[in-house]
Amino acid sequence: MNLKDLSPSGCLDTADSQRCDATLPDNPQCTLNVHFGMMLGVDELRTEQGFHIGRSRRHQRLLHGTGVVAGYPLAFDDETFDLQVGPGLAIDALGRDLALEAGQCVNLVQWWLRHQQDEAFDDLASLEDATIDLDVRVCYSTCLSSPVPAIAEPCAGNASDIAYSRVCETVSLLLRRRVPPVDAPTPAPADPNVPDAIPPAEVPSITEAAKTHAGLALLLSQIDTTPPDPIDTADLCLTLATLRGVHLKKDADGWTATLDAIDLGTRPLLLSTGVLQQLLLPLLA
Repeated sequence: MNLKDLSPSGCLDTADSQRCDATLPDNPQCTLNVHFGMMLGVDELRTEQGFHIGRSRRHQRLLHGTGVVAGYPLAFDDETFDLQVGPGLAIDALGRDLALEAGQCVNLVQWWLRHQQDEAFDDLASLEDATIDLDVRVCYSTCLSSPVPAIAEPCAGNASDIAYSRVCETVSLLLRRRVPPVDAPTPAPADPNVPDAIPPAEVPSITEAAKTHAGLALLLSQIDTTPPDPIDTADLCLTLATLRGVHLKKDADGWTATLDAIDLGTRPLLLSTGVLQQLLLPLLA
């Protein structure tokens, strides 16, 4: 359900899909112990590369978190039926940058004609008069570029002696149907014989906690900011917005697409230091 080919180099084009499976090394624990006369090969270079990439991602994941940092505005043109997504930056659960440098768009009617037979829409009573909610999602992707002559690996046979010399980080944008959540089961009552580590009454509010160092430390100690370990990699995409009430209809004049609202409330946010300063400094003043 790609919105469009997103990479300036055309990496996400179907014909070049094999170039979009590249991976960058991520190992923040080990780097090279360089010494005179040391033989350097592919593994050594990837170890050095992975050390710096891994440390950067670990820093972003643990110190900052995940969410949309800036940009990624959305707009819908009710005359052309085009959904537009502007440039932006986000960070996913692995600490990877999700950077979109140029705005992208998709025509909802054309998208629907390509995807209305997908399994996700099997329950709809009519595919020619359907109303659904759609999540606009952004996902990490990579792109191999800059092919150069290369020495073929041993036993490569007739394999081409051309290799890509660059790995470029990019994103893919997806539209995914939002299914109403199933009612969550009623949580079991708390066991009165197992007391909390700190009684809730003794945990200060944020306003009270900020008055003293000890109070703030107590409050922060109750907030679990540790990412799950291991991180669930089943779905690392972020929701940019939910398109509420997307109505796709075919009549005598052809197809039309309308929507009730672009809901940004489903977007996870990650406030930058600059934004926090803009919000907090006027209050302190």
